[in-house]
Amino acid sequence: MRAERLLRLLLNLQTRGRSTVAQLAAALEVSPRTVQRDLDALSLAGVPVYSIRGRGGGWTMLPDYRSRLTGLTPSEVMSVFVGATAHVLADLGLDASSELAVTKLIASLPDGTRREAEYARQRLLIDHAGWDDRRETPRWLDLCRQAVWEERHLQITYGDTTAAGDGAMPDRDRRRRGPFVVAPLGLVAKARTWYLVAARTDGRLRTYRLSRLTSAELTDDTFTRPADFDLATYWARAQREFQASRPSYPIVLKVRDHAVRRFRPLQPMLPADNDWWIIHTDLENPHEACAAVLAQAGAAQVVAPPELITMVREAARLVAGSH
Repeated sequence: MRAERLLRLLLNLQTRGRSTVAQLAAALEVSPRTVQRDLDALSLAGVPVYSIRGRGGGWTMLPDYRSRLTGLTPSEVMSVFVGATAHVLADLGLDASSELAVTKLIASLPDGTRREAEYARQRLLIDHAGWDDRRETPRWLDLCRQAVWEERHLQITYGDTTAAGDGAMPDRDRRRRGPFVVAPLGLVAKARTWYLVAARTDGRLRTYRLSRLTSAELTDDTFTRPADFDLATYWARAQREFQASRPSYPIVLKVRDHAVRRFRPLQPMLPADNDWWIIHTDLENPHEACAAVLAQAGAAQVVAPPELITMVREAARLVAGSH
């Protein structure tokens, strides 16, 4: 609906500040022409939006203008108050501030909406941590956050301190241990793992896992943040590239009900005998696939490929012989 799009456009201008039509079009997933028409509509409606021409220009609004958005729907309220990730805020030292901000925001809501917010907070909780809670200690997080905020170069030494195939985002400078200088552009918390997104001296963007930093030092040199860099856009692209580059070994399994959650189906599952299912999935290589099947103690059977069936049988024979 256009009203919803106009609201999103207004919020983008309020939160992101000066933006080009192309940037707004990408954020709203519409054409630049649509954004231009919507900006004209906001201006005619009395919203103080205006364009700045020339290099580094774009659309912005008067600094002291803020819309009063108190007409939140129940679903919008729930998404705001349920979506906070506690461990991320704790890592950043913002957990107490977050709770205070939530309290203030609830107090500012109309009575009906306030009840919806309290209802959601008391009944829904999203915990992104796994049961084993293997949480990385973000040793360099405060220093990296300072560098990102103050736009100052970091000199880092980088080494591979975790096993390959751990599911982490790739870091292509893994072999280059440093020390070398980067321009920090953003921090990303992926589940319980922190990443630094930074530009190298040659301008190329890289992703660094904080647990693999062996040293980090804040320099006095500042840098100019690229005007066209958007952290969310970069991260989405990096994840797509990561998934596309991962080794893939497709397999077909027959799996019992209780073991289905151990695998990631790539296609809709097909029912088999009683409580069994046919699953198409993939793992990184035949050895990982063999280990995953054996770990289910008979609750997973290989349907294809034939060489994996042979590998599982031989591995099971060796296991049985050693006991």
